[in-house]
Amino acid sequence: MPPRPGHSPDSSPATAWRGTPYEDVAFPPARVLDDEEALRVLRFALRLGREMFTAGAETSRIEATVLAVAAAQGMDRLTADTGARSLAVQYEPPGRTPLVLWQVLGSEDSRDLKRLAFVDTLALEITAGRTSVEEAGTRLDAQERRPRRPWWVGQAGGALLSSMLCVLASGTLRAALITPVLFLLASCVQEAVSRTPLPGFFATAARVAFLVAVVTVLLVTGVLTHAEAASTIAANMILLLPLFTIVSLTEDALTGFRAMAAARSVTLLAFFASLATGFAVVGFLLRAAEADARSTTILALPVAVTLLTSAVGALGNTLYMEGSGRFILPACAVAVLGGGVKAACLTLPDMPVALATGMATLAMSFAATVLAQHTTVPARALVVPGIAGGVLPGPDAYRSLLHWSLHIEGAGGYLASTLAQLAAIGIGTTLGSSLARPLKARSPAPDTAR
Repeated sequence: MPPRPGHSPDSSPATAWRGTPYEDVAFPPARVLDDEEALRVLRFALRLGREMFTAGAETSRIEATVLAVAAAQGMDRLTADTGARSLAVQYEPPGRTPLVLWQVLGSEDSRDLKRLAFVDTLALEITAGRTSVEEAGTRLDAQERRPRRPWWVGQAGGALLSSMLCVLASGTLRAALITPVLFLLASCVQEAVSRTPLPGFFATAARVAFLVAVVTVLLVTGVLTHAEAASTIAANMILLLPLFTIVSLTEDALTGFRAMAAARSVTLLAFFASLATGFAVVGFLLRAAEADARSTTILALPVAVTLLTSAVGALGNTLYMEGSGRFILPACAVAVLGGGVKAACLTLPDMPVALATGMATLAMSFAATVLAQHTTVPARALVVPGIAGGVLPGPDAYRSLLHWSLHIEGAGGYLASTLAQLAAIGIGTTLGSSLARPLKARSPAPDTAR
């Protein structure tokens, strides 16, 4: 009996479909495809894999989907392997020369939740036999030609989220009203720089430098207090952090995709370097400032207010990440759960913040995976918007980088603590989804038996 399609030995020892909706699918009997048909199927499968990658899907899910789409067309003796920025698949029918195709994946830091749900549903329909490869290709083409929603919708969501995060960090109405305005202006600066030949590194650095310059002016003129100025920058900082990269890096490291994890590490390192470049300006402008201009603290808000800000933050982040209306309610529910779990954990004596963050994201990921098994919304489209709402250590990232640029003693240890919290987000997310998947995998059944 031919081997079941799955990971190559270099990719992972586990089978590709374990813990995915394809685990119990009854694929059609294996048949030998001629080169022309095999090329057509594999090219589409790799194209779909690239679409999933750029939309923010998990690497393991991408690889499983590519193999499942090919298996749904009767192909067996398949292996797939994901590199640092590429995906390769090999088809080796008996007595024939192996057919190997390779696809460049591109950048992973996407904010398009709606597209993620579209390609995920499309893959499930193909494996269920409800959509042919040709029809799926036509639908992908139509999706690419469809005009994008107005730019201001996503920016409005980001502005709303920044305001809620500022409330969480400072609790002042004045700062919460100024923060979204600065967010929109800084977004315009970043967009303008990104349209030049300069790499994206400098666009991010320019955005941070612009924020610091404007906030410093507001500070000097007395419009903002030192604490409000710090909280305003911290709220904007949270929205710069690449959530998909942070979560996916840990997932890939834990699930055996080492090359992809290494590539994401370099991407994240370059991102923090761009922030540090912007914060070099902070160090120059604020070197002589009072101590409270160099820090911001999450206030001990009432639990009800904390849960409310988590929900509103998830709402803003869903819109910011191109999510549609059907994402909002479940994403807000997951965010409220995470905010509640973190708040409860922090009431325990000597509970480390990183551990509380990990427990919160574990609960969020578990709930999102269970919800995804009963809806057409991928788990990632539910858990990622909620992370920024209540568990992402944005103020800590701000303080650690600022202290590093100011050469304050202990800045290195502070930065390490912040990175531990970021790692806890990925660990909790991976563990939560792994614990939830065996409960009931969302399968394309009953249409798959044929």
